[in-house]
Amino acid sequence: MKHIVVDLEMNPIRKNNPARKICSMETIEIGAVMLDDNYQEISSFRTYIKPECNDGIAPKINKLTGITNEMVANAPTFSDGMRMFTNWCLGTGNEVTVYAWSTSDYEQVFQEIVLKDYGISEEERPILDNDWVDFQNEFDSHMGFDRSMSLSQALNLAGIEFEGRQHDALDDARNTAELLIVFTDEELFEATLKKTEDAMRPKPIGTSLGSLIDFSAFAVA
Repeated sequence: MKHIVVDLEMNPIRKNNPARKICSMETIEIGAVMLDDNYQEISSFRTYIKPECNDGIAPKINKLTGITNEMVANAPTFSDGMRMFTNWCLGTGNEVTVYAWSTSDYEQVFQEIVLKDYGISEEERPILDNDWVDFQNEFDSHMGFDRSMSLSQALNLAGIEFEGRQHDALDDARNTAELLIVFTDEELFEATLKKTEDAMRPKPIGTSLGSLIDFSAFAVA
């Protein structure tokens, strides 16, 4: 079994474009890392994707991600880039589990598959026909959080310093993988996240008033 941690960066589709009836964003970068059975990184993947429903990268996305028009001008289309990604995922011949931080990346891929009439091959079905593991939800549920934690917040709780640039798809995927390693390793979890998990667990309510009050002060001599 191989574990794939994936992250996407996206660019908005113009409001007057009919494509917005299907999705409001386009993928412009796919980044991923592959972990072995012991959750050690053995491979990485990155490709930029050329927008097809917009003239270029929106200024706010350029500022957020560092991706420029020049970087995507000769990049593969979504269909070619997605085929590259799935070929990489399946290249080892092993079964794979795909993780992403939240459901938004899989939802984006699913919408673009529809928008761009991407034909899923039989080999790709294990990757694209099944929801990716929502690691954010697993982390929040296990830790007892009532609201969704950002990746940077979760990394801070685990004592992991973000390496690279945030909103770089490969760097985000690699840092998410580092958190996954801590989350799945009992020893590392005990050393970093156990105290937080214990603090978030609801405290049992005493069955009597006596469990809440120290009556020793009222003891009769």
